[in-house]
Amino acid sequence: MGLGTVLRAAPKFTRKMGPKSNITHLPKEVVSILPTLPFHDAKNYKFDEIIDVRTPLEFAEDHIEGAVNLPVLSNEERAQVGTLYSTNKLQGRKVGAALIARNISNHILDHFKDKEMEYKPLVYCWRGGQRSRSIATILKEIGFQPTLLQAGYKAYRKHVSDYLCNSLSGESNLDRIHFIRISGHTGSGKTLLLKALESRGEQILDLEDLAKHKGSILGDYPDDRQPSQKMFETQLFNYIEGLKDTSVIWLENEGSKIGNIGVSRRVWEKMCKSPRIHLTVDLDDRVDYILKDYKYLIESEKLNLPGLLKRLEKYAGKKSYTKWMDLLEKKEYRELVVSLIEYYDKSYKIPSGEALSEFHVPTGLLLNEADLTQSSFVGDIIKFGREYVENLPNVENLPKDNTSVKATEDVLKSDLIKEHQTETVVNVVS
Repeated sequence: MGLGTVLRAAPKFTRKMGPKSNITHLPKEVVSILPTLPFHDAKNYKFDEIIDVRTPLEFAEDHIEGAVNLPVLSNEERAQVGTLYSTNKLQGRKVGAALIARNISNHILDHFKDKEMEYKPLVYCWRGGQRSRSIATILKEIGFQPTLLQAGYKAYRKHVSDYLCNSLSGESNLDRIHFIRISGHTGSGKTLLLKALESRGEQILDLEDLAKHKGSILGDYPDDRQPSQKMFETQLFNYIEGLKDTSVIWLENEGSKIGNIGVSRRVWEKMCKSPRIHLTVDLDDRVDYILKDYKYLIESEKLNLPGLLKRLEKYAGKKSYTKWMDLLEKKEYRELVVSLIEYYDKSYKIPSGEALSEFHVPTGLLLNEADLTQSSFVGDIIKFGREYVENLPNVENLPKDNTSVKATEDVLKSDLIKEHQTETVVNVVS
């Protein structure tokens, strides 16, 4: 509704003159009208910018993909206002308003100074309250075209959480896509194979890359910290939304946790129900690949390899730990890797579901990424995946008898329980 329409629809008023004059039918003040959109609608619109006005700490924990942080209160200011508001609400609102006005002024003189009148940002704060309305109102008065995210980050977070962990009212892209897991013992080059498949145009879901962790006690990335659980789920949500259901999505068979990050429930359940292929690799190649892939652990003292091996002691026992430390001190790294592989192989849990096919990695191929990418070995796996999708039955052609479906679900549920019961072992050896 335009301003003209509002004014034309407003009731007329009359002023009676004289000592007893009064005003009747006085129209309400017309202020800037700020449009709001829920996230499931907003994501279908094209905005010039997404503005997160929360504090830098809130933004660092998680934010909508592509958002820029223009805080109207700093971390310290928000704490100050909150403390004051808890004892004196009016004084808290006054101080909060003054700080917000000053910060918005700085943003206008800096961030918004070169924006054109057609500028259309989406603005949000924690729950679509005073912080986002404050800056959006001023942007509207300038002449820009801001939109508020209805219920703010809180509603966005609920959408992501429902998508990944609970359930949505309708079918989502997560329901439509087709996973094939890649399983194999430690040192089989599963992550390397994912990269090769992606280079050949295949769709992959690299959970370890999103979690910035290789999934085991020795799996910390050398130069990256793990994201927050919320940030991981935001990245996972956006990645899955971009996948297509016309071809298979390859992913590594994972435990329910990757370092400190939990794999979101619906993704985890879909993984456990999905088919898999299994890789086999010669022992010498596994050793060579691990020595190359984990070279940074040996070279960097700050990564504290002795401390990581110490954490394995409670699983492997003192005898194994003492042997590993002795090999490490003697710099007999190959023998150390062989011994670790022996321990990992004994602890390896066979993944749920029988493998659809087993692929043996040709000797030496893991040590040359370029050769692996262009190899007929990878080509055979791609062909297998495409044939799998082509042979999938159409949903409308599936039998309506729920007996076999229910039996399958019971087996899968049992597998899920077993996976969680052995979570500690899986996280150590994956």
